[in-house]
Amino acid sequence: MKFFYLIIVFSIILSSCTVIKRDSARDTGKKHYPKQVIPKVEKYSKYGNPKTYEVFGKRYKTLKTHVGYFEEGIASWDGKKFHGKLTSTREVYNMYELTAAHKSLPIPCYVKVTNLSNSKSLIVRVNDRGPFKKGRIIDLSYAAAKILDIIEVGTARVFVEAIEVK
Repeated sequence: MKFFYLIIVFSIILSSCTVIKRDSARDTGKKHYPKQVIPKVEKYSKYGNPKTYEVFGKRYKTLKTHVGYFEEGIASWDGKKFHGKLTSTREVYNMYELTAAHKSLPIPCYVKVTNLSNSKSLIVRVNDRGPFKKGRIIDLSYAAAKILDIIEVGTARVFVEAIEVK
C-alpha cells in the first residue's frame, strides 16, 4: 500500500514540474478559421477618415472614395503585437479575422488582395491605418497573411483592388 501512495505522490510531483508554454495570442487550444468576408455597403467611419493625418513626420491624405482604386506593391502583416487593440475605426483588432490596414483608402472598405508569387487571393475588410514602413502598401491580418502564404517570408508582392459594392 505504501508503494501505491509513493507512486501517486511521485506522479503529482512530476506533473507539477511540467511546464507547457503557450503563446496566448496564437494558441488558445482552439482552431481559428476566419469567416469569409462578404463585402457589403457600409458608411465610412467617422473615425479614422481625416482629410489628412501625420505619422512619423509624414503627411498622408485620405481618399474620398475607394471606388476604382488598385495598386501593386509590398504587403506585410500584423499579428499579436496589435491583437486586442483598437483600430482606426475604433473596432478591436482580431488577428484571426480577414482585415487589413491601408494608408489612404477610406475605412471601412473592401479590397481583393492577390499574392503575385502564388496567385492566391482573398477579400479583406480595410478597417485600420498603416503600414507606415517605407515601401509597403497594405498590412494584412495574421489570418489573411496565412491564407496568402505570407507568414513565413514576412512580406510579399501583391495586387490590391478595391471592391465596389452596389
